[in-house]
Amino acid sequence: MKVLRLRLFQETACYKKPAAFKVGETYPLPPYSTVKGMIHHALQADEYIPMAISIQGKYESKLVDYQKHYFVKSQQHGEFPLVLDGLALNYDFLDMTTMPIYMHMLLNVELVVHLRAEGDTLARIHDVFHNQNPPLSLGRWEDLVRIDECSYADCQPVADDQETLLPIYIPTAKADDVSGVPYRLNWKYEIREGVRQWERIKVRYVPIGEWIGHLDLMVDQDGYPIAFPSEMEE
Repeated sequence: MKVLRLRLFQETACYKKPAAFKVGETYPLPPYSTVKGMIHHALQADEYIPMAISIQGKYESKLVDYQKHYFVKSQQHGEFPLVLDGLALNYDFLDMTTMPIYMHMLLNVELVVHLRAEGDTLARIHDVFHNQNPPLSLGRWEDLVRIDECSYADCQPVADDQETLLPIYIPTAKADDVSGVPYRLNWKYEIREGVRQWERIKVRYVPIGEWIGHLDLMVDQDGYPIAFPSEMEE
């Protein structure tokens, strides 16, 4: 199996949970849809590109930021967020309101992402990420990404005594008897009546040092497990 391995670093990141409104809670790792969105943006794709993704990584600590968020009351409006803090000006919004929100952020995030795709897609991704052009972000637009590695990896079946080297998302179908935090991560959407309808993948966020030698997984030449969800087999 030919896969592409990315090592990414972010000084800060917030992978906001969709149902988090009054508090900006973050996933411990970026969900599949977030990584796929970054890759599609990097390739300047104008259509969906099938690919399989395995995500693992760690962060140094969590911190909380206090931010002002703007909310639109009506779909038909001509207003836009206008920050007047510190200025001797005043403006009353009619169709927009603001609310302070606590944003949970991860500090010094290190990610290892494995990708599999058909045709020349991996080669295109390799070229874009190897040259790091254009600059990329993952999560919020301000959460910039530093690409520390972009290389092809050799894969083989996981060894009997294999353990996780980093916290990792493992699909529930492959990890029924492995301890971890359950999540339903966004994967792919269809637009129905102007609204995104998401398909989701059930995973477990498995901590470092968990024994996974009995699972049907792959591992690269440096011992990093690769857990591609079966839903991504397109």
